[in-house]
Amino acid sequence: MECVSKIAELLIEADGIDLSAAAHLPGKVPAPVIVCSHGLLSAKESPKFIAIGETMSQAGFCVLRFDFSGCGDSPPRRAMSLVEARMCDLKAAISFVLKQPWSDGRIGLLGSSFGGFLSLLAADERPELIRAAVCWAAPFDISRIHPDTEHFEDLETLFPDGFSLGSPTNLDAMDDAGRVLLIHGQLDEVVPWSDAIRIYKRLNDPRKLVLMRTADHRISDDSWRNRAIQTSLEWFLTYLK
Repeated sequence: MECVSKIAELLIEADGIDLSAAAHLPGKVPAPVIVCSHGLLSAKESPKFIAIGETMSQAGFCVLRFDFSGCGDSPPRRAMSLVEARMCDLKAAISFVLKQPWSDGRIGLLGSSFGGFLSLLAADERPELIRAAVCWAAPFDISRIHPDTEHFEDLETLFPDGFSLGSPTNLDAMDDAGRVLLIHGQLDEVVPWSDAIRIYKRLNDPRKLVLMRTADHRISDDSWRNRAIQTSLEWFLTYLK
């Protein structure tokens, strides 16, 4: 294991706005980079992603956490749908790390919930670039997301010009993504674990599905979360480093 040298606070220019970001940098760079995508209403300062950043960087990876537009310290976008805005942000983050002196050009993705959905879209679109992906509690279909839905009223503040979901709303067209690890709790109260099976069936090998019997959507239990982080690390050590 390698000692972390520092956490760098960054801004990522993304189609006219600056996304707030933080990079965990290992003691030896350049190194492979893991780009983290948080959930729908989460942010880069989530304890889960801070723990991921610390663990992965200690193993020699650079880890980028960033706030999607409208979340955390990043301003909202105007006149964009949810999927369009978030994919624009994720692609900007990937392009950003490819230009950094601490990146060796090898890119992995780690996404939670809606961030996992986006990571799968990106992995399917650029399989030659994305060497490995890990998705926690990723949905297969996001069509139920709407600002009038319980728990999603904050979407109205993220999209000041009015909320639209955009497309794609599901992973039916996914056919090029591979080297993907799926982790899902079987007590997930937000995304049913059957979604993980639907996603798994559309992935190319190598692929792996880990179901955690009593884990919830956020994998909030420490023992399950630690196991999820270590399983994710093993995947990246195998396919990214």
